[in-house]
Amino acid sequence: MIRLVERMVAFVPRKSESKTEVAAAQIPGQVQRLSLFGPPLLLEGEDAAAYDELLARMCAAVKPVDVIDEMLVADIVALEWEVLRWRRLKRTLMRQVALKALERFLIDRLESNYALHEEHFQSYLTEILKNNLPPEQADSAETLAAECTPNTDEANDKLGKVLSSLGLGNNVLDDARADKAKELAHEYVRGERDAVTLVNELLTDAGVSMDTFMTKALRKRIDEIERIDRLTTIAETRRNAALRETDRRRAVLGETLRRRVQEIEDVEFADGELVPVPPPAEGNAA
Repeated sequence: MIRLVERMVAFVPRKSESKTEVAAAQIPGQVQRLSLFGPPLLLEGEDAAAYDELLARMCAAVKPVDVIDEMLVADIVALEWEVLRWRRLKRTLMRQVALKALERFLIDRLESNYALHEEHFQSYLTEILKNNLPPEQADSAETLAAECTPNTDEANDKLGKVLSSLGLGNNVLDDARADKAKELAHEYVRGERDAVTLVNELLTDAGVSMDTFMTKALRKRIDEIERIDRLTTIAETRRNAALRETDRRRAVLGETLRRRVQEIEDVEFADGELVPVPPPAEGNAA
């Protein structure tokens, strides 16, 4: 029986005593062996550390026992990464569409309410004057910008003269407004409290919502989104097939293990170690 147990222990892969031991000892070895399949197919800007973490977690879950298992793990990880990539690209596309629509909305709101971006226009104009005034006048850029900022006829006339003298166009205010709208939209997306409050108030006053922007803007990009969805589905189908193949292979290995255990038991019985003692013959003394 002792030899039977020893053979079974030698045949069956040992389990780590804890998840920590798996992460510290088992995963790095598996990842190293998988490196023979080449580097991961990552695009510029993708997180290689995140890919390695996904690979390590997959190895910990599957616990490859041979190169075929490792091939399946490599395929599953690559396909899952592709699925995540398509989902991320779809999300990015939809966010960009919504962001541009929100920026256009904010430009219109700022144009009708100068007070919302007067302070920003002053700082924007100050930077322009610092970069274009003669060096000896650069120190007066902030004061001059403050004189040109108020929404009065006098300030507007002065602004026009200053820009004309510097060879600049009269679209500085439009550029500043667009810059403020972009800044406000990005702050809104990041969830900054003041920006969220202001944008929500403007949306409410106009009787619209972000869903309104998305509905209108996505009409022109719906074909692109549909193509991304189809590519995502293809990647998901291939990933699921690889997962099923892994399950099928594990079932085969389990059956092989059971047969091997039976063979070992048969050998041990044949060696006489656990052969049952025959009953005494009839009439013989015990």
